[in-house]
Amino acid sequence: MKSFRFCALVVAVLTCGLGLIQAQNDGVSSSATDQEKRTEEKHTKPILDALKLNDAAKETKVREIVGEQIKALNEWHEKNDAQIKALWSEFDKARSKQDEAGANAALGKIDGVYASFKPPHEKFVSELSAVLTPEEVETVKDVLTVNKVKVTFNAYGEIFHGLTDEQKAFILKNLKAAREEAIDAGTMTEKSAFFKKYKIKIEAYLTAQGYDVKQSYKEFVAKQRVEKDAKKAATAEEMK
Repeated sequence: MKSFRFCALVVAVLTCGLGLIQAQNDGVSSSATDQEKRTEEKHTKPILDALKLNDAAKETKVREIVGEQIKALNEWHEKNDAQIKALWSEFDKARSKQDEAGANAALGKIDGVYASFKPPHEKFVSELSAVLTPEEVETVKDVLTVNKVKVTFNAYGEIFHGLTDEQKAFILKNLKAAREEAIDAGTMTEKSAFFKKYKIKIEAYLTAQGYDVKQSYKEFVAKQRVEKDAKKAATAEEMK
């Protein structure tokens, strides 16, 4: 009888212990799921706000497509970010030394790493294109890259005076190419790095077109400083 009671007690303890472990696992699982939902909402809400679809079915589909892409991106970056970070560092060091060959070699390696994410990237764009218009797909890409195409294109117009339609088209084409790569980046810093990659091409092109790139930047910065000082002085005068 004592033996039976002891066995029953052991079973009860083990059952209780397993129940606690299961509850803990469920808690971890629930926490992970909640985090995934928050991450998904963080990315999908700005997109849906910008699209203004006014179509519940389309909104649901876009949410699903973006959610799947965010999950795929996170999983891919977990495996590849250490390597990518080292390569961007290699690129920056080569650029600081004005080592064009070294910088290009680093970019080639980065492209090689990202090549493995090409299928999910193409799937993402294809699925969006099946639901949205080309203009709306552009909007999604712009939101994912904080409108860097528009902001940078407008800045070039202010920095480099007298750009022809052909020159503007070249700049826009390269900025959109930067955006296409940047939507796969894991951080805003890396998104900016992809744009830097194409800015180098744009500025080399403008130099070949007869622009003094460094001087144009100096004049633009000086102009901004003057405007900032004038605005500050005007504000101070109003407060008197």
